Amino acid sequence: AIILDNAALENVIASNLGTKLSFNKENITFLVYRKFSKKEEVITKFFSEREIGFKASLKSDNLKKFVNYSYDLLINYTKASNLYTNVITLHSRAKLKAGFAEIDDELFDIVVSDPTFNEAVLNQELKKYLTILNKI
Repeated sequence: AIILDNAALENVIASNLGTKLSFNKENITFLVYRKFSKKEEVITKFFSEREIGFKASLKSDNLKKFVNYSYDLLINYTKASNLYTNVITLHSRAKLKAGFAEIDDELFDIVVSDPTFNEAVLNQELKKYLTILNKI
């Protein structure tokens, strides 16, 4: 599963994961944060701050389904600390969680430090660690 804060990166990341880590694009679930707007239509792969309630409770069935699924790997590609994507990462029941150290290293099992937030660096380091852990 992938958490993003920029929908434009979805195809790039899916392509990179396919080549670097041999992931099948059909097996990747994307969840993209975007600020709430009344003009935007509701699409299941997007979520907004309106779907997270008081004390970090999840209001939408879509988010509950996402966090309750036991993904093999959850990668958070957000490039700035975001309370809402962090809440989803924290609630997730994924077996392994990965992301940038500059976001919040306590949320992740695999932490990559790269101040430029380069997705290619994260993917390269993930490949290295997943190979060591015999996950790929």
